Amino acid sequence: MSRRVGFVALALLLLVLSLPAAALAKPKDNRGDTFTGVADFAKAEQMVTGQLGLMLKEVAFRWVSAPTGKVMLASALGDSGLKRVTGEVLAKGGLDSLSAPLVCAKLRTDAVLCVRIEQWEQQQILWNQSGRPNTTIRLSAALVDSTGVRLWGVSSSETAEGPYNDPSTSPIGMSATSLEPKPITGQGGPPEYGEVLEHILLRWAPRFPAPTPAAPAQ
Repeated sequence: MSRRVGFVALALLLLVLSLPAAALAKPKDNRGDTFTGVADFAKAEQMVTGQLGLMLKEVAFRWVSAPTGKVMLASALGDSGLKRVTGEVLAKGGLDSLSAPLVCAKLRTDAVLCVRIEQWEQQQILWNQSGRPNTTIRLSAALVDSTGVRLWGVSSSETAEGPYNDPSTSPIGMSATSLEPKPITGQGGPPEYGEVLEHILLRWAPRFPAPTPAAPAQ
């Protein structure tokens, strides 16, 4: 007789929270204009899914990716059912004991890793401003098994800065592509998102639960 212990297969359910307007505000230029932008959430989700997949591969999990999981849930529960599940994760950071058994059954997994991207932002420094450009990522995650028990959870934030921008630095040229030519200083921009994300996942990896091997047959 054999008995399975722990879990060996999990699904990744990755969701994005909308950034508040204040977080999207960019610095004003010298004429008093404030420029705002919207983060590329589709690209953010793709990047987090890919790098998390590499992390899960290192701990030998069989896993269902976030896009595949959402398609499977939409097929099994309908769009309204998927909306309820994603709404619960956005509100609570994970699945409760009522939703977890249903989701795991539909995805045919032992557990679900719910990840929220709570902030995905780059702060640019204009050519005539002093300061350091920066990139900030904030994530939270919860690993929930098929009974709704939370096995692991984490909330992380990482901000990395680029080189200091000195507005008194002599420009190396002028931009000819914009309506109003601007100096080209040659100074660096904010760090890449992938670099900042890697720092977070490097802290997660050694603390992530390893799969429990099945007990030998009796």
